[in-house]
Amino acid sequence: DGEEQLVPKGGTIPDVQAEAGQEADGVLPNIVMILVDDLGFNNVGFRCAANAAASPDDPLLAQAAAEIHTPRVDALVADGILLDRHYGAPICSPSRCALQTGRLPVHVNAKNTGVLVNNPADPVSGYQGIPRNMTGVAQQLKRAGYATAMTGKWDAGMATPEHTPWGRGYDEFYGYYQHANNY
Repeated sequence: DGEEQLVPKGGTIPDVQAEAGQEADGVLPNIVMILVDDLGFNNVGFRCAANAAASPDDPLLAQAAAEIHTPRVDALVADGILLDRHYGAPICSPSRCALQTGRLPVHVNAKNTGVLVNNPADPVSGYQGIPRNMTGVAQQLKRAGYATAMTGKWDAGMATPEHTPWGRGYDEFYGYYQHANNY
């Protein structure tokens, strides 16, 4: 059908289930992905504590460890798997599109354009956000048997129903579509 897939080359959906660590009783483990705009690499408690412990004579690291406390995030990391090699962009929409597709931002959505910007000559990828022929992580997780939900800032397209979270495989969505929001 011309749709690009996230399944590893030569892989299948059962391979994804096996790699996800499906339990013998058929229960899939929970997966929580968190993307926070403008969060510095060391602006979480577990990193500050580790940095301060590695360099006990550095007063700036000690101060950061004393000031930055993120106990809930620290607990998620301690009980789960930290994936800290996401290649983001300096602006939000390309980073979010990269996370949703597993691709570098330049191959998905290199600009942070307005939602009405489009290229009528390109009906597949001529809109802001993830091109319609690319499969996202929620679509793959649904194929592997997961229920999917997304909350917060989407900012990965909304020009057509196919660009929205529901069109990208999310069963539930509670949030807002683009990078500007009036609370």
